[in-house]
Amino acid sequence: MSYCTNCGVELEDDLLSCPLCGFKVGKNPKPESGNQSEYYPSDIIQLHKEESGKHLWELSGIIAFSGITVCTIVDLVIHKGLFWSLFADTSILASWICITLILLAFKKYFIIVPGLLITVLAMLFLFNLFSPPVNWFIGIALPVTIALFISVSIIIVLWKVAHFRGFNILAIAFLVLSGFCIVTEVFTDRYISGKVDIRWSAIVAVSIFPIALVLLFVHYRMQKGKRLDSYFHI
Repeated sequence: MSYCTNCGVELEDDLLSCPLCGFKVGKNPKPESGNQSEYYPSDIIQLHKEESGKHLWELSGIIAFSGITVCTIVDLVIHKGLFWSLFADTSILASWICITLILLAFKKYFIIVPGLLITVLAMLFLFNLFSPPVNWFIGIALPVTIALFISVSIIIVLWKVAHFRGFNILAIAFLVLSGFCIVTEVFTDRYISGKVDIRWSAIVAVSIFPIALVLLFVHYRMQKGKRLDSYFHI
């Protein structure tokens, strides 16, 4: 086996050029200024990922705007105006914006989470405008959506900052989910009847809590190196 003097990739004996960077090799390979690649393997892989992300973004844009065009034309032809296509077009556009945020700001949660929140709230606000005189955006859509994104943010912070790994992050996610259910029922009750009567969310929270405790128990017992079968003598 030999190695490429340009990028360090392991080569087969009969290869005349590096399959990764294209550098010509031989028994005594010498770098040539016109042939040497300016990229290392990690750079080439990163460029490949960026190029793939760009192609995916372009493809998603073509599909999204094609869908918007089709829905709009069909609605205009059938109903002689814009009715259901307003909801469809808004949903497609919001989905494409979300895909764009995820692709262009991958793992940059401080950009993705607020961007997704604003996009979803804008979509719901437009839905409310398209269906007057129902004003459900302020009463229920806004607080529930914000609560959902706060819940997701809590899980992300615990994952990144507190280094939660394994069964414990599932336990925390279940606990956060139970809190989100309670918040959702509170705002739903206030919007529908004007008073809070917590019922189903309390059942969800009580059901989830033991599961979360079991997951935490399993995680930290395993982390300490104790096997559950030996601990329970089974």
